[in-house]
Amino acid sequence: MRNFTFFLVLFGLSLVALGQNQKGTLAGNIRDKNGLPISYVVVFLEGTKFGTITNEQGNFLLKAPVGDYILKTQYVGFKDNSMAISIKEEQNANIALVLEETSNELETVEVTGVKVKSASATRTLMELQDIPQAIVVLGQKTIDQQGAFDLTTIVRNMSGVNFTGNYSGAGSYQFFNARGFDLSNSQNYRWNGMMIWNLGNNYSDNIEQVEFLKGPTSILFGDVAPGGIMNFVTKKPLADFTLDVDFKMGQWNLWRPAIDVSGPITKNKHLRYRVNTSYEKSNSFRKNVTSDRFLIAPTLAWDITPKLSFNLEAVYKNATASDDPGLVSPDGTVSGLNKLDPALYLSENSHKYLFKDQSYFSTLTYQLTKNWRIRAVGFLGKTSNRPFGLWPDQPDSIGNFTRKQYGYYQNLINYSASADAFGTFYTGTIKHNLLIGLEYQATSYQYTNEGYLSLFDTTNINNPLTNKDGVVVPSKNPYLPFESRIARMGFYFQDQIMFLNEKLHLLLGIRAGQTKQGNHYFQDKLAGTDYEGYTDDIVTKNVWTPRVGLVYKPKSYVSIYSSYSVGYEINSPDIFAQNYAQYATPPATLSSQVEIGTKANILKNKLGATLSIFQINKRNPYGFVYLDPVNPNYDEYNVYYNGHHRSEGIELDIDGKIIKQLSVTAGAAYTNAYIINDPGYAKGNRLPNASRYTGNIWLNFEPTGKLKGLTIGSGVFYKDKFFSGINNDTNLEIPASYTIDMALGYKYKQFGAQINATNITNQINYANPWVFNLFEVRPLRRVVLTLTYKFQKK
Repeated sequence: MRNFTFFLVLFGLSLVALGQNQKGTLAGNIRDKNGLPISYVVVFLEGTKFGTITNEQGNFLLKAPVGDYILKTQYVGFKDNSMAISIKEEQNANIALVLEETSNELETVEVTGVKVKSASATRTLMELQDIPQAIVVLGQKTIDQQGAFDLTTIVRNMSGVNFTGNYSGAGSYQFFNARGFDLSNSQNYRWNGMMIWNLGNNYSDNIEQVEFLKGPTSILFGDVAPGGIMNFVTKKPLADFTLDVDFKMGQWNLWRPAIDVSGPITKNKHLRYRVNTSYEKSNSFRKNVTSDRFLIAPTLAWDITPKLSFNLEAVYKNATASDDPGLVSPDGTVSGLNKLDPALYLSENSHKYLFKDQSYFSTLTYQLTKNWRIRAVGFLGKTSNRPFGLWPDQPDSIGNFTRKQYGYYQNLINYSASADAFGTFYTGTIKHNLLIGLEYQATSYQYTNEGYLSLFDTTNINNPLTNKDGVVVPSKNPYLPFESRIARMGFYFQDQIMFLNEKLHLLLGIRAGQTKQGNHYFQDKLAGTDYEGYTDDIVTKNVWTPRVGLVYKPKSYVSIYSSYSVGYEINSPDIFAQNYAQYATPPATLSSQVEIGTKANILKNKLGATLSIFQINKRNPYGFVYLDPVNPNYDEYNVYYNGHHRSEGIELDIDGKIIKQLSVTAGAAYTNAYIINDPGYAKGNRLPNASRYTGNIWLNFEPTGKLKGLTIGSGVFYKDKFFSGINNDTNLEIPASYTIDMALGYKYKQFGAQINATNITNQINYANPWVFNLFEVRPLRRVVLTLTYKFQKK
């Protein structure tokens, strides 16, 4: 692999000397009527293959043979523009354009398929079609069509990405698996490209789109699990006053008002604001289960000068939800669940999951030249949560079972800073898209206790207690005498070289990263505790991660790509393991991926598709075995950090319009994730939570003419059977499942109404996030009505 990478580097550099044809350079800037730059405008010379897109400041640069041309621009929501231009040898032509909006109708503007750009996740302004990696982007159009207001509904539209369960019920936080590997709560989630903790419902009303970068992404984000990165892109302030009111109500006493308001603060519209707020209150098909969520997210955007801009965002979340451990099978098998009512509640009304989060995000962007920009980003997050729940044990022959209790407070602080430069330039006829940057991210957290299980009571599964008196809630103090810390820093360099009239791209990248991870013990607080005598066990690892990719575009609307990428995960010492001393400085988990695929925009760029084939190898994975595997005590286990796991598969994602009135979002995946070798489990065992086959399709019909305003949608979502544990216990194999959803809506001027029915066939489906005999029941049939009002003043 080293020789192959070295060859590609030499090959790419040698191209610099090629192609000294007679060409000139065309540069320009594109803005709207308010004088604000328009990003991602498609700019091309009619009748040629020469084209590009504008950057965040509306600038573009392209090189073409000398001659006279018709320059055309295209961007959703604006009229196409054409103008005659001349390109002369060794002269730079500069133009300025103001685009006119297509209409005053209030419509959701969306770019679909692989023409979408992913600036915050990829940190570049490249179309997905030009990136040698499978990436899925879901925008507001699909989210609105499906009436989604939680992350699980959104993610089911992404091939190869699977929801695997909740921490302690639907009101807590969710677990996901991608390409056969579980995502890490402290590594694999991003907000505008910056790391966030996965401890609450990360999708909320201030989110514009959800992106998923599949496979190892350590070159951009440091140590992350190899399944991929989930990135949430927030809504930005608008230049014209806009009001969007959304009210949902439905079964299980759902009430969910939401408001999105945006507009200018100053007359010249250089200072703008946006505020998203929502409140959600709901019961559940599960008895005694309730949840309350509140969000407010203000944002300011300030164009300080034509070259300097500043964006400031804040998010405040507060949530309370019932603890819900799910069902415990009477005989320890999945089939035994058929004897139970899916609504059966096995916890206590007094047990709640509490969550609070304050996050602040700032971005300073400076346009050095028309084709170079630098950006500095800062992030601060403060999170607290309190899990407080019950863990039912296996019932005996007459249905009696014990319930064990856990509960603790956890406080987390997370801060990040990054700076990068991205630009486009030519060496001869060779175009370079250069990204260079550095980042630092640190987080620390403390617990009030380790979350150990203690005996709560004994009850009967046929008539369980749910309102016991005298329950003592966890104390907010004191915290344990240590603090868990993670600090990541890295320097990254990436160049996407385009040659042969931009038909062939070579991507070369490298990251030098360091991660420090482990526990810091407060020596003045250790006396008399279980941690007396402990010393800091911070693990420091320095890792180089390369990335190589090729993109070939035989046509402007088709690309064929291949890539090789490396990832890593730094493992903290597990102080709760019985063999902690043996692995006080655990090794890093390493991963690598080979991926090939193709991306295409067909039907006049209205429909996009991505087909990818991949293989991921993960070495030195974290693993554990119980000291008594037959009758395990869940607090008594040994850990290890060796073995070899592999995932390989094929994925297909489709998004866009088949015809003007009919849109589709669809995906299919085959994933084979298994053990090559592992000291704790058998070779060939399937990895947990990895369904072999998954599929989804959503069709939405919006007729024109007299029926304009009507929308009809329907979708099917399928998930194959899977094991919840790496030991592949056949009693705990979750059966295949599917749901069918439908939507019917109508919009008239500023008003809209839509009914969404989920799981209309009322299928009973399960998840098993904790491996043991606890089974989460997925939601039954539900009908939700959404009323909307949109107003815009230009």
